[in-house]
Formats: sequence, structure tokens, C-alpha cells
Amino acid sequence: MEEKSHIYIVCSDQTRNGKTLFARLFSDFLLVSGGSPFIMDLDAPIGNICEYYPDRSEVYDISTVAGQMEVFDWILGTPGRDYVIDVPARFLEKFFTVMDDIDFISGAFEQGFDLNVFYLVEGTGKSLDQALMMHDNYSADRFFVIRHQEMDEDLKDFNKLSTFHDIAGDGQIILPPLSREVLDYVEFRNFSFVDFIGGEDIDMPPKAQFQLASYLETVIDAIGRIKRRIDIGNLTRMDTGLPPR
Repeated sequence: MEEKSHIYIVCSDQTRNGKTLFARLFSDFLLVSGGSPFIMDLDAPIGNICEYYPDRSEVYDISTVAGQMEVFDWILGTPGRDYVIDVPARFLEKFFTVMDDIDFISGAFEQGFDLNVFYLVEGTGKSLDQALMMHDNYSADRFFVIRHQEMDEDLKDFNKLSTFHDIAGDGQIILPPLSREVLDYVEFRNFSFVDFIGGEDIDMPPKAQFQLASYLETVIDAIGRIKRRIDIGNLTRMDTGLPPR
């Protein structure tokens, strides 16, 4: 049985909330697990995530039709590997609208891909409502919610909790807090989660290393559970011939 390849879309309706950090964590999880993902950064011309993966990434400008088609044509024309796509907030709806307009998910399915969305939500009603709209109106095989642990207080509000439950049916990953000191270290261009997990010597104070290790233990365990769910879902879909939802 041929193993499916995966498209992982990491997105949010807000900026500066850890979306690209999660895209890096997920990409490094795939690398540690023996995968070889290609990372696509749609935040041209900056392409921050590409600084960490110079040999397996590319920046794309999707403000133009030509740039949009380049992204989708490249994936469909280069099957057999995983893709992690970091979508900037300002292009969130544009990207998904184009993807649905060209029925990309059907073409991806025919080429052996499934499509998974990782949506980082914030605790505001506006962010949750936007996530619900994306969940209900755009095509994907699975829609996972990423939330910060600090958001728990917001979810004591019944309306927000109800909306959250509506979007988190496929699964969620909770991100513990990280101190500004640790964030400053992991944002260095030469920092690699792969190296840290592998026990490489890291120029970081012991207290910060301990906090980061605890953070990674929690997040990687959660990513691993989600990845197993994706893989089991693929086996079910391949056995039954079910199309994407």
C-alpha cells in the first residue's frame, strides 16, 4: 500500500502569536521523525522561516495570481514528499479562497496528498469567530486547533468555549508559555530544535534549557498524537477510497 504524503498548512488570523514558531516546531518534528519536509513561506519578501531551513525551503509571493499558481503547481508537480506551508495572516482568506476556487484539494488527493490545517487561535471572540468561519467554509481533510495555555481563562466564557468546541473536533495542541529569554534564544538564526533535541551543545543558560526541554516534551508529545491520528486516518481513507471531506 502506497503511503500518502501530507500538506500541513500553518495559519492564523493574527500576527506575532507564535504561528511561525509552531511551523518550525512541526517541521523539526518531521525531521527528527525521519521525514524530509519542504517548507513554503508565503510571507514574501521576508520569508523568516526560510532562514532556519536554507536547503529545504522557498519564499513565495502570493499577492499575485502568478505567485499563487506557482505554489499550487509546485506541490502538484512535485508529489511524494511532505510540505509545511506558513501562511501570513494578511493572506489567510486569499490563500484559502484561491485553493477552493481551483479545487486544489481534489488535485492533491489525486496526487497522493492529504491536506491538514493547523490554525492558531487567540482568546478573543473575533479570532475564534474567524477560525470557525475558516473551519466551516474551506476545504481540508482535517482542521486542528493550536492554542496557548494562557487562553484557558478566556475559555471560561460560555460563548467562546462553545465556538472553540465547534472548531476543535479533529484535535488540538496546547502551547505552554515560554519566557522572553528562551524565545530570544530560539529565534536566533542558527538555533535548531533538531540539534537541541539531539543533545547538541547549545549556548543557553541551564535554567533556560530546562524550561525549553519541558516545553518541547509537552508540545512534541501533542504533535506526535496528532501525527498518529493523521496516519491512522490515511490508512482508513486508503482502505475505503474515501475522498477528502
